[in-house]
Amino acid sequence: METLVAKPEPTMNREIMRILKQLCDGVAVRRAWRLAAGVALLVVASTCTPDKITGVGESGKWTAGTAAHATLVGNANRTYLVHVPKRRRLIGGIPVPFPLVIVLHGSSGDGASIEVTTKMDSLADATQFLVAYPNGTGGDFNLYPSDWNSGTCCGGAARDQVDDLGFITALIKQISANSPVDARRIYIAGFSAGGYMAYHAGCQLSAKIAAIAVVSGDLVDPNCSPAKPVPLFAIHGTDDPVVAYTEAAPPPHSAVPPLALGLPPSVGFWTSLNKCSGGAVTKASAHVTRSRFTVCTSAEVDFYSILGGTHGWPSGPEDPGSQPPMNEIKASILISQFFARQIR
Repeated sequence: METLVAKPEPTMNREIMRILKQLCDGVAVRRAWRLAAGVALLVVASTCTPDKITGVGESGKWTAGTAAHATLVGNANRTYLVHVPKRRRLIGGIPVPFPLVIVLHGSSGDGASIEVTTKMDSLADATQFLVAYPNGTGGDFNLYPSDWNSGTCCGGAARDQVDDLGFITALIKQISANSPVDARRIYIAGFSAGGYMAYHAGCQLSAKIAAIAVVSGDLVDPNCSPAKPVPLFAIHGTDDPVVAYTEAAPPPHSAVPPLALGLPPSVGFWTSLNKCSGGAVTKASAHVTRSRFTVCTSAEVDFYSILGGTHGWPSGPEDPGSQPPMNEIKASILISQFFARQIR
């Protein structure tokens, strides 16, 4: 049964969640429909689990192209897209496993939207890596815009303690079971709220991933102590009105190198985490400065600052990413090149 309902006001969430649970259990159907009509609630739900209504997205297709997939995390059916390149990379004429890049959308987005924004599929086809585009949630029953539980953020996903780390772990396991994945080359990139989650994954899933990339995101995990070093690539605009360039981060574990003192606190935290002591600052374009920390005990940090840049995917198809000064660099190409240099 497909139920169409609209998102309620926050004051009604508790009552609606109780009735939706009853609906999943097969009771209170008439009352649920009356409530749905009264508040114009619009949620698409095709599968019920004991305490959630979830979507369905398993295509069973793991051949070349983009297909929808689903995995069970606890009692929640989580969905994602995977793009498989047309060819396998060969070494000495022998096919080798694919690197896997996981790309996380921003608040209110989904896997399909970040797939279009990043155009990562074309890079995957050109250099032979898998790309996964997970869908966030709006918490219990998806009553809020889609988000990620990335520590102290964001939205319904954080309020309802959605297991997004478990989702990423399950996603990696399922993709690896159906496609040849190089376990030493698994990467996570994220935009905005997805960048928050990429940082969180770097903190908590370091045993599984080789590097992270963050565009217009911030670190909001107060318990960030990776078990293994994680290289970081990051981009941030100085005039970002959504995630401020100077937005606070947890206190660093040790001294931040002088070269990182004027950079976003999250980047400074990561240079401290990776025990960096030096590097180089270069001009990447008229409004873009690159601060690359390679003198590090553990792993490198590569940061691009866009003077006057705002909140978007640099050189993406939509504004402001497609406009100056954001379009002076191509985020997807830089990220894929950075990932190619990293191996766990």
